[in-house]
Amino acid sequence: MRLGTIFLAVVFCCLGDVARAQHPVIQDVLDAVRIDSMMNRVEELSGEVPVTIAGAGHTLLSRHKSNVGNDLAQAWLMERFVALGYTPVVQSFSATGKNILVTKPGDGSTDDAVILCAHYDAMPGGNLNAPAADDDGSGVCAVLEAARVLRDVPFVHPIIFALWDEEEQGKIGSAFSAGGMAANDALLRGVVNMDAIAYDGNGDTKARVHTRPIANSNEIADTVFAVKEHYGIDLDLILTNPGATYSDHASFWNEGYGAVLVIEEFSSDGNPQYHTPNDRVQYFDVPYYEKLAKLSIAAAATLAEPVETETGVAEHISPVGTALVAPNPVSSISVLYVELPEAATVTIAVRDAAGRMVFEQRGVRMPAGRSSHVLDAAGWSPGNYTVSIVDAGKRYAHAPLVKLP
Repeated sequence: MRLGTIFLAVVFCCLGDVARAQHPVIQDVLDAVRIDSMMNRVEELSGEVPVTIAGAGHTLLSRHKSNVGNDLAQAWLMERFVALGYTPVVQSFSATGKNILVTKPGDGSTDDAVILCAHYDAMPGGNLNAPAADDDGSGVCAVLEAARVLRDVPFVHPIIFALWDEEEQGKIGSAFSAGGMAANDALLRGVVNMDAIAYDGNGDTKARVHTRPIANSNEIADTVFAVKEHYGIDLDLILTNPGATYSDHASFWNEGYGAVLVIEEFSSDGNPQYHTPNDRVQYFDVPYYEKLAKLSIAAAATLAEPVETETGVAEHISPVGTALVAPNPVSSISVLYVELPEAATVTIAVRDAAGRMVFEQRGVRMPAGRSSHVLDAAGWSPGNYTVSIVDAGKRYAHAPLVKLP
């Protein structure tokens, strides 16, 4: 077997606009997110306007676990996913508890999924209304918007759109799901949890990203911050490490999975309508809500890795072979091993956690079988990278790479 070696010396001063270019797919995703779509859904979910469920009219006045509105909300959310072309699955974990899970398949090269999630149950209980527009109708409707926007975009990793039940009683639904995944040795690329993302009482655009040094949680948080910076999302993000455990992301921490929480500045500018019958859309800071939703959706899309093509435009393609980087993580020099079923001329591209192209080389001739290629990562900043190999038929192989300080 013939081995070819190509030295990929990355010299940032020579990359020009390529190094600064945004990932076209992620930018397209951000451009496609519609705040009016999300606001319409929150108004429906929080009982501001009536909805139709199985052909009958209803008003969702409460989503507390003991209220009939919780079951109605679950049925309405299922219908929303079906209308988007998905096949939602109900994951029952008790007589009253039902998670909603929707899986968008990846390209088939990996089962490591990205979860974008929120909880649809509500407080307060008793005979009081529980509209829960902010906590967490805002997150739920951002998940619905993500499902709409990402539906026809191909990604390497599967994406699970998850809506948890009975979070308010102690993260019961997400704990059940995370425990089942761990028991079955399921692999996760990461979890982005949105819980209350629409209230900014003082208008300072502050929001928090909660993380802990568990699995790749800190790297996921890095991706969130990188997306914020690179795509110019006007938020004042605060990193909280070790993060709080009061929402569904903590269920995944408990099972050793990487996860983060994206939330409004809950500590110093908390929503005074929290867990009251007045948690309504009238108290939303709508532009702020749009920004936090876009941030979370784009971070999940970045983690899922848009399928790479010669042109940078996403379209359905199939694998050309397999790729592996070793050693991984690396501090400077690593070796990219590529195995192709037949000789091909390919493009090699390297992107950082925000989807920025830091290296691209076209017209690389690779032999059939396994070949090795040296990657010089000495000049790269620490963080997560993805190496992609695409041939003229837009078939590809890819490999993740972590750069150490």
